[in-house]
Amino acid sequence: MTVSAAIPERLRRLSIVRTFDAPRALVWKMWTDPAHVAAWWGPEHFTTPEVRMDVRPGGAIHMVMRGPDGADFPFDGRFTAIEEPERLVMRTWVRREDGSTWFEVEQSFRFEEIDGQTRLHLDAVVIEAGEDALGPLSGMEAGWTQSLDKLKAHVLAVTGD
Repeated sequence: MTVSAAIPERLRRLSIVRTFDAPRALVWKMWTDPAHVAAWWGPEHFTTPEVRMDVRPGGAIHMVMRGPDGADFPFDGRFTAIEEPERLVMRTWVRREDGSTWFEVEQSFRFEEIDGQTRLHLDAVVIEAGEDALGPLSGMEAGWTQSLDKLKAHVLAVTGD
């Protein structure tokens, strides 16, 4: 597995810290219950009509994000570590039409409870990427930021705050 030299170093790693006004158990559920994930996953103006998750180490992930133009963006993955409700690690990948890996990213999420709120630490590392993955990887930070904005709104809708 390699990352093309065309992918700049600044796009190979991402760290975001976000605080949610909800207990850790609820935020954990938002990440591990497919019905909740479908409500917030994906950048602004995207939906996620298909979410399949076997939330256990080695469990499979399959999601389809749908863009505002109706185009579908499927991806697959696998959970590599789960320490409920503190840590979740997964690898996700997107395949080309020929079945080869377009890009693969390992994402780690740490959930820290602080005074009834949850501080989420998100770290993403690109494991494999072809030169042609520059576009989607350039949007990874914006995509995660917008997804977390949608998660915040979903948490507020569920808690009624």
